[in-house]
Amino acid sequence: MSFRSRITVPWALAFLTALALAAPAAAAPTVRIKDIAALEGVRENQLLGIGIVTGLAGKGDSSSSALLTKALSNLIAGFGLDIDAKDVKSKNCAVVMVSTDLPAFARPGERIDVQVSSIGDAKSLEGGILLQTNLNAANGQAYAVAQGKLMVTTVKNGVTTVGSIPAGAIVEREVLSEFFTGGRISIVLRNPDFVTAGAVAARLRESFQDIVVDTRDASLIEVEVPEARQADVVDFIGELERLTVTPDVAGKVVIDSASGIVIVGDNVRIGKVAVSYKNFNVSVGTSWGSSWGEEEQPSHFVVEDTASVDDLVTTLKAVGLDTEVIVGIIQAIDTAGALFGRLIIL
Repeated sequence: MSFRSRITVPWALAFLTALALAAPAAAAPTVRIKDIAALEGVRENQLLGIGIVTGLAGKGDSSSSALLTKALSNLIAGFGLDIDAKDVKSKNCAVVMVSTDLPAFARPGERIDVQVSSIGDAKSLEGGILLQTNLNAANGQAYAVAQGKLMVTTVKNGVTTVGSIPAGAIVEREVLSEFFTGGRISIVLRNPDFVTAGAVAARLRESFQDIVVDTRDASLIEVEVPEARQADVVDFIGELERLTVTPDVAGKVVIDSASGIVIVGDNVRIGKVAVSYKNFNVSVGTSWGSSWGEEEQPSHFVVEDTASVDDLVTTLKAVGLDTEVIVGIIQAIDTAGALFGRLIIL
């Protein structure tokens, strides 16, 4: 790729000055505690089961599949029919894995969504019906039962061996969540951060009289529920979760290498560095030097010292670079030690 337009240094400086005035750093938002944290002990549980999908009109597992014949033989035997597995012949069925997440506080009779995926050589699950399937937790006990017609969405490569059943499972057993023990509750930050943990603790002490708050680490904050509030701890927790704080913004640059998407945190800065690509260069907080003659020097852009990554990305896009090149430049700046933040490449 080549950048053919010649842009003079004075124009570049004017452009970057206007950019700095038009895009001031945004302050971190004020959010509820419930939006950045959760109570320890309140969690989902993964459930898994092996089932059979029928009605696939010749697109199921091959009749020679030992897994299918054994599964069908066991299913039929459950209805009092004794058939040898080798006598079972069918292309209309498929053996599948059925999975779901059991929400915290789910009660028997509630319905939850399930995901279904083929584990044999079926060509498609489209139009199939999942037969009653027990969904077990890691302890081997069944907590839900799934059954119903599959919804299959064709993905880009044409795969139709994965589907879902909205509200396809019925909860049969509840999972008790222990979140209040010894007169205490524990708040766990979803994104551990010492600054944010300190802000949450300070907000709690400010809002409740005679409350004991212990910040254990960057993610765990223990709260001793006042004795007068222990009779209705749910109301106390609701009041606590509605409190607002200003979390600290992490200094991260996240790059999705597959799509070329770049997400930049507000606090990420770039140190003094010079970037050269083909017939232009960008300097951050430093002059480029005089290794070129006056006629040979490429278009030169200067970004002020402690510039943000967002400033740099905006400048690189303005001069015509595509996302792939910009991603490579950011990676090179990080390798050079001039990116003051954490670079994450997906």
